[in-house]
Amino acid sequence: MGFEDRYNQSDQGWELQDVMAEGGMSVIDCHVHTYFSGDSSTTLDQLITEFQSSGLTHFCVTDHHSIAAYPSLREVFGPRVICGQELRTTEGEVIGLFLTQKISPGLNLANASKAIRDQGGIVYVCHPLDQRRFSVGSNNLREALENGIIDAIELTNSKSLRLYSLVAELASEYAIPLLGGSDAHVAAALGSSGAVMPWFHSAADFLVAAKSATPFGHYCDPKKSWPIDVVPSISD
Repeated sequence: MGFEDRYNQSDQGWELQDVMAEGGMSVIDCHVHTYFSGDSSTTLDQLITEFQSSGLTHFCVTDHHSIAAYPSLREVFGPRVICGQELRTTEGEVIGLFLTQKISPGLNLANASKAIRDQGGIVYVCHPLDQRRFSVGSNNLREALENGIIDAIELTNSKSLRLYSLVAELASEYAIPLLGGSDAHVAAALGSSGAVMPWFHSAADFLVAAKSATPFGHYCDPKKSWPIDVVPSISD
């Protein structure tokens, strides 16, 4: 069943039919923010609590220009949390997964891809084509795919108002995995989008598993309520 067959659109937003996760499968949210992003109200304690009832087996912490949340989350979740960073390139925002070091913003997409891969990381294009945000557009996305500098693409993003069939078409044309992420900026959105895929133990395993991934999700963008003890910051 293709994503078009599972896709419903209404006045309340969009939804992809959920996928049952059988034994040996992981359920992962590939795009999660904490207050280290500066525009997210989610504390680490809130994220830890929400994860327990989310139905997820894994998540990627992908703060803007920061990987500062990862060490504390790693102590709690071990390999179930993946170190990522959402960074602004000249062509639009992308995410590096399985990072070991922070990457400076402002690179072009090709150099950002190299910086991510030089760490053994994975280049994940988030919310492509979404004109409400600084996203990679169709021409730049196709060019990047032709140049082989993208490893995976986000089909489902819970903060996007719609899904884009062109994203699925391009991913199919270039044999690039489609994944999903909530883009959660509040704890309650955790797990609202993601992907079901075989279990993995490393970045290399992840890329192999992603080829069999099935994205899921629905529109979910709750308003932020800032905890009194959170001062928005983007510094490490």
